[in-house]
Amino acid sequence: MAWKYIRKIITRIGIVKVALFSAFLFAGYVVYFAQPYLITKLFEPKLNRDLQILLVCALALSLMMVPIINSCNNSFIQAVRKYSKQILWESVVNKPFRYYSDKPVGMVQSYIKDVSFACRELEQTSLAVVVQMTVMLIMYSVTLSLQNLVVGMSYLFFFLGYMMVSVWMAKRNRSNVAASLKSASKVNEYIIDYYRNVETILASDSKNFEEHNMADILNEEQKSFTNVQKITNIASLFQQFLIVVLSCIIVILGQVLAGTKENFSLSLVLVLLYSIVNLSGFGTQYLAIEELLNRIRAGLTELEYGKETPAPNLPFKLNGTKNAISLKSISYAYQNNQQVFHNLELVFPKNKLTALVGPNGSGKSTLLKILTGFYQPQSGQIILPFVSQPTLLYLPQSAQLFNRSIIENICYPKQQVTTEQLFTLIKEINLDTLIKSAADLTVKTPGDFKNKISGGEKQKILFLRAIVSKPQILLLDEFTSNLDEKTIILVYQMIRKYLPLTTIISVVHRYDELKYYDEVVQLGQPHNFKNQF
Repeated sequence: MAWKYIRKIITRIGIVKVALFSAFLFAGYVVYFAQPYLITKLFEPKLNRDLQILLVCALALSLMMVPIINSCNNSFIQAVRKYSKQILWESVVNKPFRYYSDKPVGMVQSYIKDVSFACRELEQTSLAVVVQMTVMLIMYSVTLSLQNLVVGMSYLFFFLGYMMVSVWMAKRNRSNVAASLKSASKVNEYIIDYYRNVETILASDSKNFEEHNMADILNEEQKSFTNVQKITNIASLFQQFLIVVLSCIIVILGQVLAGTKENFSLSLVLVLLYSIVNLSGFGTQYLAIEELLNRIRAGLTELEYGKETPAPNLPFKLNGTKNAISLKSISYAYQNNQQVFHNLELVFPKNKLTALVGPNGSGKSTLLKILTGFYQPQSGQIILPFVSQPTLLYLPQSAQLFNRSIIENICYPKQQVTTEQLFTLIKEINLDTLIKSAADLTVKTPGDFKNKISGGEKQKILFLRAIVSKPQILLLDEFTSNLDEKTIILVYQMIRKYLPLTTIISVVHRYDELKYYDEVVQLGQPHNFKNQF
């Protein structure tokens, strides 16, 4: 799954671009690892001045090659940042409705951030490490073999063996890395949970209780990350010892086989020094690569990236000859098999204002979610009295404003309305005490207002979204819960004025509001009845 995701990022960036940059890295590290031979050549006697100047320039270039490579890498890092998040977000927004209730926002946010960070680190360091090690092993094995085949092949096999040991040790730490990521995610989830319930916490004087909870979570995070780092450090120490032993064996072997050939001895010593310097960190670097890949794997698993979501079996059927939304034999049960509806039969007249009433737990909000397509009933059919797919707007009881300008909230997603028209509506619904200027409307976000936007003001803004959108179907869930009596009367007047052709189904708890409705549907009743209130 991780490699499939990484390949998708590469495809988004462009395979040709990635190939060209990889070739640039390869050529750059060839120049960098030429240093032992350039230095050896400079110490040869009787070099002419022109060759000496050329060698010095080449050595200077090789010494500058790593910072040159790093400076050329910025655009790729930012491309990885963009596409790693974009691909994950595309996956999240295409999940079914239940995904959003099952996955806490803190967890999703944490894993998207963590996976993107791991991808950037892979690009910035790990790609360079892979190319660097490949160039070094190929280049030094070939050049040493040209001087002495046994030494060259010994160099290749010894250091390949060292790298394989590093890989084996890194894989042993995979489960610990996954556990540490989960513990970090719990911290983020706790902080979001605290903010959501801060009023309850403060009112019950539970700050000390919550501090102890946070301390326990942080202790668990510390323990898991300490365990990961402990294994990493032990593995790194062992790998460093192993590479020193291998280098000593190759030096002894080179002295025995090559005798006292001065140039070969110097180049061999320099090659081994460069190999030790670069390979001594390979164990840690590979462990880091493995940890980054584990982070990506863990994040993708928790985000359910790549998990096949079966196409929803939507119950809707279009029939333009009908004059009502009709529910035929709708049966629905929650995931715990708790039955909500069994062979439900209801009718909601087209272009009418219908109240949906019933006791708590009767499934009113659930029914609205079925009508939106968020929940799929186990059986039954919903007939929509339209020729083509109707436009629909759903305003749940817990609807929130976007952290965007007020005009973007009202005109969401892209309704074309003039500022003059909006100010007319704003004044009509008495929001002009909050939104007083064009800047208030087009620049300020809900959090920018001096006084926090109240629940009633929020509902007014959401209601204006419905007025501006003019949907063919409007589903409302207790949308007057934070409004005073005067505003409630005004809202129903505006519905009659601006939405005469909209089919409206509204969950109502205040029975004194039923006088504003054309029809009342009560769950559990076999038929509709005319409003007698």
